[in-house]
Amino acid sequence: ADLITERRRGHRRAGHNIPRVQATGPNEVWSWDISRLRGPAPRSWFYLYVLLDIYSRKIVAWTIDTVESDKVAKNLIRTACRREGIDPDQLTLHSDRGAQMTGTTIAELLEDLGVTRSLSRPRTSNDNPYSEANFKTAKYRPDYPTRFHSIDETRTWMRRFVRWYNHDHYHSGIGYLHPADVHAGTAATVVAARQATLDAAFEANPARFRRRAPTATAPPAEAWINKPTIQTKP
Repeated sequence: ADLITERRRGHRRAGHNIPRVQATGPNEVWSWDISRLRGPAPRSWFYLYVLLDIYSRKIVAWTIDTVESDKVAKNLIRTACRREGIDPDQLTLHSDRGAQMTGTTIAELLEDLGVTRSLSRPRTSNDNPYSEANFKTAKYRPDYPTRFHSIDETRTWMRRFVRWYNHDHYHSGIGYLHPADVHAGTAATVVAARQATLDAAFEANPARFRRRAPTATAPPAEAWINKPTIQTKP
């Protein structure tokens, strides 16, 4: 009588396609997420919201609040798009499937701004690698405290971190350049200066480089989330 199959509609799981997004320049794809920061007492939290450009790795916007809310995220996204001059159909915004990310408030905002929404698969942290790596970098800093005692202290710490991350940090994923330089389009000048230094060092002492001229590392031409693998013919 077909009575032994799953009959509860709420337990049916729909399949989700692998999200694939590509950026070949700044302000094409942003990744965003929310992370909890320990407050002054057990079960007390502050909530860190971060928008990250996956091509330049620059933190383009952030905020900290005492609640995890789609309204806070809405204000942050709207402000960041206005400040970065995002045009309709220019940007893809990627995130996991948290309640704030999939809610109606954010969906309506992105539709109004002309921003494409991209979502990770459920329970797949690798689908949002840039935001996860950024939070790990922040929480493994030597001055990251065990707990924050106030929201003002939390914001002060994050302000210092963002300044360091964007302007002083040599990011391995973009050829050991500063995210702010890649985002502003000035990375080529830095790479050219490095190449001039390498050329001079090679001319002065070729044996140091095994008589092979060194090349300064440039940032990757593209950034991907779930880049398709190329199938080679046997």
